[in-house]
Amino acid sequence: MSNDELRESAAKKLGVSADNGNLQFDKKSLLAGMGGWLGVVETILPSVLFGTSFALTGEAVISVSLAGGTSALFILYRLITRKSASSALIGALAVGFAAWLALREGGQAVDYFIPGFVTNAVYGSVLLLSILVRWPIIGVLVEVLRGHDTSWRKNRKVLAIYSGVTAFWVGFFALRLAIQLPLYFAGNTELLATARVAMGPPLYALVIVSTWLMLRATVLKPR
Repeated sequence: MSNDELRESAAKKLGVSADNGNLQFDKKSLLAGMGGWLGVVETILPSVLFGTSFALTGEAVISVSLAGGTSALFILYRLITRKSASSALIGALAVGFAAWLALREGGQAVDYFIPGFVTNAVYGSVLLLSILVRWPIIGVLVEVLRGHDTSWRKNRKVLAIYSGVTAFWVGFFALRLAIQLPLYFAGNTELLATARVAMGPPLYALVIVSTWLMLRATVLKPR
């Protein structure tokens, strides 16, 4: 990955844009950080269809087919339009695995959401580990965009700020698990689908905005 590609990836993860080391935040950059309108719809629609279908029919096959089929259509669109083929492939594997979990012998409709739990646990764990080894990921992303070297890690105050903001993201993923896992174990499929939607793009957007406000008030504050 080239430096430009690395910066572009970092900018999208933070929901910002960067110009000569100057970070900017607006509606356009926020939407880009969420994967654009396609990414937002792609995240929300399958869960909405799954929850609605299961509430109306109680049939796992129908619900999984609707949700999985919709996700497959989005993946196919990405492949046809050549929008991140690698992401499309990963998405296809995830959808296939989710469908298999729900429809396998002994499986339940609610098992369709298991891959999401794994994803949140992995992201949260990686972020937490980055704090423990004193390489907070949010700090790494911001400083890559600013074109700085790694000397910021020697500044205890800056390191503490980046660690705190990274911990905020750890809390985000932990909150998802804390609310959704009990619903999974209770077998409350409809409410879990609703929670997935509410804690998807809407909450993710709030986390990005909060991150920007924290960074702007601290490390990005004009001197």
